[in-house]
Amino acid sequence: MKKHINYLFLFPFIMSTIGCSNPQNTSSNLNSSSESSQVVQHGPVDVVIISGQSNGVGCTNSIYLPDTVGAEKYEEYFNGYDSIQIAYDSWTKDWPNGYDKPATFYSQNVSKKNGFVKVALGQGNSRNTFGPEIGIAEKTHEKYGGKLFLIKYACGASNLKDDWATRKSPMYPRFIQYVQMQMKNLKDNGYEPTIKAFCWMQGEGDTYPGYYTVYQDNLREFVTNIREDLKDLAGDKEIPFIDAGISAASMWEYSRQVNEAKKAFAEESENNYFIDTQAAGLHTDKEPPGSPDEAHYDSDSQVKLGNLFAEAFEKFLSK
Repeated sequence: MKKHINYLFLFPFIMSTIGCSNPQNTSSNLNSSSESSQVVQHGPVDVVIISGQSNGVGCTNSIYLPDTVGAEKYEEYFNGYDSIQIAYDSWTKDWPNGYDKPATFYSQNVSKKNGFVKVALGQGNSRNTFGPEIGIAEKTHEKYGGKLFLIKYACGASNLKDDWATRKSPMYPRFIQYVQMQMKNLKDNGYEPTIKAFCWMQGEGDTYPGYYTVYQDNLREFVTNIREDLKDLAGDKEIPFIDAGISAASMWEYSRQVNEAKKAFAEESENNYFIDTQAAGLHTDKEPPGSPDEAHYDSDSQVKLGNLFAEAFEKFLSK
């Protein structure tokens, strides 16, 4: 039986908050091939995938980090981690014709589609925000620097049921195509990449009637498809699935049920893992001060989310 890792969007009118919508904003590019060649020796490298909705994208504002983690850590995050490289493509689900209309639109936020850059702040949904990649790089750069690449493809305001669960869902084929493109990019640059783990930060968009009740079934289909479609990029091994629980913010009416579905899915396979983010103390109720955005993790919690992911997948990395 699978043990848990206990490190210890009401709908339309709050969906824009869930997605932390931001105009398309492409971050400044580094030369991926020259940058990588300076810090990574060609040969076998590990790849970890990050996906989900807005807390996976990263809607946490970097401005609060000096107060929550200190000036020294903020400078470390700001300067970035040369030895941990990332390719990322972030989106937000919008309702341009009104929330009562079925048609949806997906707008692109910041993106680095043509190669890898060092992990740094500004790789969330805008140049002012960040996601779990910071905490992952913080935990892994000393031991796995030069041997680990991250691929992030996530969409704010997306739900599993409508956007990800099946091969015909809007985000799923884009996600697979992006991962395949970036793995080819690594191979074309002389690396031998293998996917070692898949990190999933999603569920808030399914905390509604008609959604939370089918979350476990949808998760099973989603993960099964990923493992089948990316098997040849994972050394023909079953990709470990690392699933983070969602917060208990009041806007997520059925958050408990979604987290129970995540835990139940984790029990289905030795390669399914659940991170209890509530038990770990992650919070959403402090930033901005006086008017917190409870849909998204506060700055120190977003860093910790990345730390928890790294601690969970480290066992699968090459030694």
